Amino acid sequence: MDPRSTLAVFSDIHSNLDALERTIGRLKIMEITNHKKFVCVGDIIGYGAEPKECIRLVRDFAIHIKGNHESYLVPGTNLRSVNPQARQAVELTRDLLTNGETESLDWLANLPDDHIQKTPLGIKIRFSHYAPNSDYGYVRNKEEAAKAFEGMDPEIKITFVGHTHQPALMVKRADGRADYLPGQDVKKHFGWDNPITLDPDEHWIVNVGSVGQPRDGDPRASVVLYDFKAHEIRFIRVDYNVEKTQKKIRDAGLADWLADRLSEGK
Repeated sequence: MDPRSTLAVFSDIHSNLDALERTIGRLKIMEITNHKKFVCVGDIIGYGAEPKECIRLVRDFAIHIKGNHESYLVPGTNLRSVNPQARQAVELTRDLLTNGETESLDWLANLPDDHIQKTPLGIKIRFSHYAPNSDYGYVRNKEEAAKAFEGMDPEIKITFVGHTHQPALMVKRADGRADYLPGQDVKKHFGWDNPITLDPDEHWIVNVGSVGQPRDGDPRASVVLYDFKAHEIRFIRVDYNVEKTQKKIRDAGLADWLADRLSEGK
């Protein structure tokens, strides 16, 4: 994987500074250091204790997409459907981000819902928090993957998404069949950190998982690399100091389960 032609796609950082810093550090070891080739597909904030610090790092990225947790901070947003613990995290995040200034809140509120671009080789790709044409962004099987592809612009070859906190790979074959590989199957068939070549004649949805709160049973941070020259991806998993992050969450007065779940990866 050539660092010069590689994009790094992050999602669902959720104010977890330790996981974010360790992930960026791992990419640096791989000589992937150009933040102008870094993308975040939403949920920089929420759940964790250090939203301001995470925003400061992520603002140096090239592309930023609005997630549901950014939307929660928009004035007038109805939070009645949000569970009480997540709502508590929203209120804490708002308090931390309005301590002395509101510029970060304004920046988050104005993030776009998606971004479409062509690679230097002419392949059209899309970045979004949610999978297209899906149940609040959730795609859990082959049938739901087929439905997601129905809502996808046929000119777009790859859509990178997050939201579910679970890495996954979906493909629409040239004959129209759709396949869905959850993270455990990606690991079984390809292994973490190994290159996966994408057929340019097929359409793909790549769920990059979560940096700050993985929910696939693996507590390590997740990020996806895309080499647009080789048209290949890698799912990268990164260890970080979970106990340190858990202490920060508890010290901030957030619910214990938000800390506990990090060590379980769920």
